[in-house]
This record gives sequence, C-alpha cells and structure tokens, in this order.
Amino acid sequence: MPEKSLNIHVINTPMVQVQIQDQAQQNNARRIIFLNALPLNAFPKRHIRLDVLPVSVQELTWWVSRRLAEGYQLNHYIRHVSTIQVLRATGIPLADQPNPGTYRHEPNDIVVVVTLRNPARGQEVQEVRPDDLEVWVVTVS
Repeated sequence: MPEKSLNIHVINTPMVQVQIQDQAQQNNARRIIFLNALPLNAFPKRHIRLDVLPVSVQELTWWVSRRLAEGYQLNHYIRHVSTIQVLRATGIPLADQPNPGTYRHEPNDIVVVVTLRNPARGQEVQEVRPDDLEVWVVTVS
C-alpha cells in the first residue's frame, strides 16, 4: 500500500505534470500530412535531409492505419476532389473537402505526397482510380 501512495505522490509533483504535458504535446505533434506536391518552402531554411520512399496506394493504406493506431493525426492540403475521394475510398480517413491552406512543416511530421501518375495539364481530371496515383512518403531530418 505505501508504494501506491508514493506513486500517487510522484504523479502529482509539478515536474511529472510537466513531463506528462510534454508527452501529450509530442503525441499531438505526430502528424501525417497529405500533399499533392512537395513545396520546399514549407521546410525550415536550414540544411535538411529528405528521405523519400515510393509506396503503392495499398501499402499506404496499411501504413496509415498502423500510424493512426499509434496516435498520429491526419491532415491534408489536397485541393483535387477526385484524389481525396479515391484516398477515402481506399480507407484513408481524410477530411472530404479540399483544403486550400498552406502547409508549414513541424518537427515529427511525416509527409505523404500524392500526385496523378499522368496529369493533364490545365485540365481537371474528374475520375481517379488508385492506379492513377503515385505516392511517396517523405520524412525530414
């Protein structure tokens, strides 16, 4: 019994509360960001290393589901409605509306770049299938 009360006392100390808050903030900072291009100006103006891994849509779906189970959050900056729809249809729970916002990199972000394999310049592609997409997972160090 004394151990239990000691643990309760330790948990309530200000230092442990700060550590718990820091852990919660770190968990909140774990994000998967979907983009339709890789804007280099989204990254800090210092030497960075980008690790780029091409994956299939099926691999991506499996990978995202595992990261969501680990507490990652999803966000997207994709403006192309058909791309959002095909990703949602494969099981990736993106918000269903286009996001016209501007992405800014945060530490621990994992970026997923999704593009059309054969884009039609100047035209909006109405129907997109998983085979029409190319996907890269990008980590920054």
